[in-house]
Amino acid sequence: MASQQKTINPQNLPTHSLLIWWRRWEGWLLAFLVLNYAVFQLLTGVQYGDAPRNLHWELYLLEQPRFLLDAEDSYDRINGFPPSPPSLAPSGSATGRGGPLHPWWGPLYPALFAALWWLTGSYTTLHLVVPLAAGAVVLLTYAFGLRYFSRSTALLAAVLLALFPTYREHAPLAFVEPLSALLLFGALWAFLARRSALTGLLGALAVLGKIDLIFLYYGSLGLTALLGGRESLTPAARRHLALSLGLPLLALLPWLYLAYIVSGRATTVSGGPRLDAFLLVAPIMLEQLFTIRWPGALLTLAALGVPLGLALRRRAHAAPQVYRLLAVWLALGWVVLLVYSATPGASNNPRVVIPALPPLALLVADGLTLLQHRWRLYLLCSVLTLFLLMNGAGVLYQLVLAQHYNASKPVWETLHHKPRGVIMTEHYWHAALYARQPVTWFEKDPVLQRNMLHNLEHFKRYISDHPIRYIVLPRNHQTSKEKAEIVRIYEAIPIGRMIHEIRRDASHLTSPEVRLYLETRFSSQEIGDFIVFTLY
Repeated sequence: MASQQKTINPQNLPTHSLLIWWRRWEGWLLAFLVLNYAVFQLLTGVQYGDAPRNLHWELYLLEQPRFLLDAEDSYDRINGFPPSPPSLAPSGSATGRGGPLHPWWGPLYPALFAALWWLTGSYTTLHLVVPLAAGAVVLLTYAFGLRYFSRSTALLAAVLLALFPTYREHAPLAFVEPLSALLLFGALWAFLARRSALTGLLGALAVLGKIDLIFLYYGSLGLTALLGGRESLTPAARRHLALSLGLPLLALLPWLYLAYIVSGRATTVSGGPRLDAFLLVAPIMLEQLFTIRWPGALLTLAALGVPLGLALRRRAHAAPQVYRLLAVWLALGWVVLLVYSATPGASNNPRVVIPALPPLALLVADGLTLLQHRWRLYLLCSVLTLFLLMNGAGVLYQLVLAQHYNASKPVWETLHHKPRGVIMTEHYWHAALYARQPVTWFEKDPVLQRNMLHNLEHFKRYISDHPIRYIVLPRNHQTSKEKAEIVRIYEAIPIGRMIHEIRRDASHLTSPEVRLYLETRFSSQEIGDFIVFTLY
């Protein structure tokens, strides 16, 4: 085992001082790959999608610790209040109640961010946690490649991971998957190096993150040991495996008992996996994975699969446990993606595969070194060019969204100091996070949204029946110019993402009659591109 861990030639290790090494172009490239997410976050402040929701959940823990177990989110009314008559909300999702924490979340990430907020009170600090962790995963990938492969493989793996479109998109945002990747990678590397205590510590943190990390951690260790044959039967190997599996279990079982048995938290989402859901969501997941339509996404996967298969076929005998662990880890990560694709309400975003991207980058990078120079250059240039084009479109998308959402921050700062009351706004999670006020919208029922905001009589009854205190609308009575610009840009970019999420708001939010009623009946305050109506 010890000999297998030293497959790298010593001449591949840095022989110069750190200062001299950082003068090399490889050092500057690696520094860029590691730090670019944090720098991008500092320059833009971009947060969208589930990112502000995640941060809100984590801050809410300080107000309601039982949110980790079974308490509802008192800020969350985003599906709307029940209208009168109920037929105006055909989806049936408008209950006026907040949801609990997602049943597949563990206590680690909410506790981590809540502690940071308690210590610093800084949104900037919270925003930087994941970008720094994502950079650390890139650095860890490079270090692992340097340890078990070669310098060229290590650098190439770091480049592939850092530029992988799904990874690059989510790394600057407040999504927890890069944190999961960091903990899981550290635990599995410690297991490979026979560091039982470190494996147990990092493994305990990983399995307390999210449910899928339990599957990835125990599955990767268990299958690697099971497939190891005689290597796994020695007393030292059995002891190491027992500690690596047992120590995290000591932390995991009390949490599972408290959350799922004592508090009765659901173990599935929307009834579990379904074939019809998979057939609907899987193509969307595939397209979002690379930000390209599914034929191009399949070709990209095939291009990555060739060197990956080559590495496993020709190199696995040289360091079987290393390749075995990477292959098992990667395969189980894609199983997680398939389960999420088939489970309504779990996620329709492929970011769940991020914890399994490091082994993909390492194996593909290793396999590329086995190709003939011409084919290696052709394949690598094709993949990297595609990644750069996709990421260019993604950066443009994020810059425009950052401009749009940052324009609304003065609104939330103002409402943060206003008397408590429900805010009706299409930017509900940003309002909850930065204004720290309860929010409402019509997230899962566009028919209810139109019935309320485009019919004056329905609207009057709705705001009188429910505790809506503030209504935030674009000042120009239309969807903001930034959103319109996003639609224009992405219609012009062939590899642009699907834009139905943006187009659904590309019209007036309210009818002229409703807008006129608000302007003549209630006090208002113009703040930047928005206007805030105070109802009472």
